[in-house]
Amino acid sequence: MLWGKVHFQSLLEAYEARLRKVQWWWEVDPVLFWAVLILSLFGSLMVFSASMTTALYAYGDVFFFLKRHLLALGLGVLGCFGTTFLSLERLRKMSKKLLLFVLLLLFLVFVPGIGRAGGGAYRWVDLGPLNFQPSELAKFAIILYMADALVTYRERVRDFWRGVVPFLILVGMMCLLVLLEPDLGTALFLLFLALVMIFLGGGNVAHLLLVAAVLAPLGLFLLLFGKDYWMDRIVAFFNPWSDPRGKGFHILQSLVALGSGGLWGRGLGESRQKFFFLPDRHTDFIYAIIGEELGFVGTALVAVLFGIILWRGWRIALQSDDEFEALLSMGIVASILFQALINMGAVLKFLPVTGITLPLVSYGSSSLFVTLGEIGILFNVARRRKRKVE
Repeated sequence: MLWGKVHFQSLLEAYEARLRKVQWWWEVDPVLFWAVLILSLFGSLMVFSASMTTALYAYGDVFFFLKRHLLALGLGVLGCFGTTFLSLERLRKMSKKLLLFVLLLLFLVFVPGIGRAGGGAYRWVDLGPLNFQPSELAKFAIILYMADALVTYRERVRDFWRGVVPFLILVGMMCLLVLLEPDLGTALFLLFLALVMIFLGGGNVAHLLLVAAVLAPLGLFLLLFGKDYWMDRIVAFFNPWSDPRGKGFHILQSLVALGSGGLWGRGLGESRQKFFFLPDRHTDFIYAIIGEELGFVGTALVAVLFGIILWRGWRIALQSDDEFEALLSMGIVASILFQALINMGAVLKFLPVTGITLPLVSYGSSSLFVTLGEIGILFNVARRRKRKVE
């Protein structure tokens, strides 16, 4: 009897060893893997539900946005697979080149024939079959570059002039180009992301507060004398009912969608707000459609899945014995989490509308591809640590 138990245990261990060689995800964090997979598939389903009216009206094909989203999802999975097995040492050496490449792309959006406008802003590089939004890649470029620089020049991090200012000059160049598109929300997010990276890298909190205090008047100046709709969003945030058919239309329709969903929602595909009441329903306000069709339960599920990504991603970062890998992982987790919080906060009227999409859920090829590539790096760090332990 004892011999049979030992023999069965040995067979089970041999089977697991073979399975590890066949299934690459065995070496990554399985909880993170399933959370990302479920969120991505759920996002595809909601993109189809939220976009069908626009797709049918504008393109005569109810599957128009779904097909493009699934194509981006497929490319994103390939990118995720690639970054999972990419040498992080080689990636680290590419940090400066990637930063320069992104700066070049941000310049190209203003070049006639290459840059493409949408929604009154030049945000896309159009290369025929390839359309890309450089500001999405800029988020990762900042994380990668600063993770490398903060570790390489560790002794300068707590020095304001030698540590903080050089980073802000580089990031400021990116923010200026994004601001000229114009895209104030993404420009502010890039700046915020840089400050978060400095904080995670051991920067002085007093220095970061000083930077925020200096930049606050500049932000106020942009709101007062910049694009009219920037200030309109602030007015709509504080009092959307003052202009329900104009400035406050977006946020009021979002609240109507969430309120009509109740606890369980109207049912999948049964949204009424997607019939041209709620703007940007498959991008910026997809979370409101989730609330209307699947109720509080649906929105809570999305929040829980993002919480799992935060938990497992942060755990991967803390368990890494390499400073660069840990800081890179923290930056990626922070970027995904804050984008989700900003998007959901705008839909729930906790924050002004910024145009930041919901990662892995909203329609947006560039965002989906970059986010899945970042997730692959988290898998990579988890895989490397597990192999070291074994």
